[in-house]
Amino acid sequence: MVEQSDIFFQDPNSVAYAELCNALYQRECEFLAEHGPTQASLLKRKLKHLHTHVTQCAERLLDNTSPLKVDKHNASYQAKQSPKCPSSKQTNETIQSYFNTHHHVGSILVVAVNHLGMTHLEIDSLDKVNNEHALIHVNKFGWFNYAGQPVNADGSCVEQTNALQTLTLLKPTKSVLISACCGHRWSHIGKISPRVLTMRELRLSFSIKWKGLR
Repeated sequence: MVEQSDIFFQDPNSVAYAELCNALYQRECEFLAEHGPTQASLLKRKLKHLHTHVTQCAERLLDNTSPLKVDKHNASYQAKQSPKCPSSKQTNETIQSYFNTHHHVGSILVVAVNHLGMTHLEIDSLDKVNNEHALIHVNKFGWFNYAGQPVNADGSCVEQTNALQTLTLLKPTKSVLISACCGHRWSHIGKISPRVLTMRELRLSFSIKWKGLR
């Protein structure tokens, strides 16, 4: 007699889906425990929608259409890491040249984050544009000028010289987006172990338009 569990495990996609859900649940619960809101009402709201976010992410990862491989055991993207961070190839001039003509609300962008000498690329989304002052606002990291430098809402520059963390909004090239999706990190000695993407970044990754990227 065939048990229900036997039917489930005969379908490789069902097994992979279960693994993805398990990895996503574990990851997000750990994240909420460490970095979640302290207000009980906000935490309850996040937990209420956690099931929907997890199942949707698992389905999208299972039906992966990106140029990246998906590790179904830990719900992450996989690609070869470059020896140096791809942000090192971008200058203020190349970034500004791009954002002079590409600043559409809803675009998926990437911010280079250097914290205590370690650099990673973080996925964010463009949610406001100030055309008068040529400024871009991304959802998590705030305002940047078209040259990719963080600024205040009035356009004045944010001093980063002695900051523990420095930010740069990047031109979203294919190599930049691949590194961001895979959680690649670098230090002064070169490549270091990748970080785990947050659920928010993972969901944003599904909106990346890979076709035509260079």
